[in-house]
Amino acid sequence: MPGRLVFHANREGRHRLYTLDLTTGVVGQLTSGVNYHDEDAVVSPDGTRVAFTTTRFDSRTWDIAVIDTKSGDVRRVTTHLAFDREAAWSPDGLSLLFSSDREGTQAVFRMSLDTAAIVRVSPPPERALMPAASPDGRSVAYTMGTPDGFRLVVQNLSTGVVRTLTNLGDAAEPQWSPDGSQLAYTRLSPSGSLIEIVTLATGAVWPLAVEGLLDAREPAWSPDGEWIAVAGSVVPADDEDWDLVALRIDPPAAFRLTGGAADDRAPSWIPR
Repeated sequence: MPGRLVFHANREGRHRLYTLDLTTGVVGQLTSGVNYHDEDAVVSPDGTRVAFTTTRFDSRTWDIAVIDTKSGDVRRVTTHLAFDREAAWSPDGLSLLFSSDREGTQAVFRMSLDTAAIVRVSPPPERALMPAASPDGRSVAYTMGTPDGFRLVVQNLSTGVVRTLTNLGDAAEPQWSPDGSQLAYTRLSPSGSLIEIVTLATGAVWPLAVEGLLDAREPAWSPDGEWIAVAGSVVPADDEDWDLVALRIDPPAAFRLTGGAADDRAPSWIPR
């Protein structure tokens, strides 16, 4: 399968960002360092930058940073003492969505990369995290914390109207299909999480379950919409070893992309 991924792993102790060429299997290192963590990479729509979460600027907290994939230059994007995490690009690459507890409870914010202006997106007082911008830029999907667990919602960015997509169990880590018609997400379970897909027009949900894959999280659609890369484990939850796995949607099948003792997590596709 062609393509490339960015992911984070603890291959050298603390978490760093890596790239994986799916044609050759070659793994390259994108960030380096000793005394901090780099996690949760997400590639910009044009493939030239990667936003990620890091402790490199202040060990007391997490910030959002952006690295240029060619020069390796790293730009600090957020500077608040709050935990700023889970960045997601707008389709035009001009702003980032992210979750932060800077107002107390976790909420979704949007930051302009040109002006550094930050505005809150998710309505108070509900907890909101793990945002993902729709391909047309009109909506944002995120996980909402409720008394009954995590729910998957979609918010219209113009009107502020919030639509709940899931009502049973814990749903997290939404990711849009390239055409914007579906969302893949993680159905959380202590006995082993799995990936589900919901069609927005109908609300129909189906699991992307593959025999032998006991836990799957952090879905990422391929640019052609035919694959979903995940962090997966083939061992029980109490002794998980995370590797990158490619899930074919139709017909369902799983292909292991990485191996070894390290935990490889949070894949993001590099656009072709």
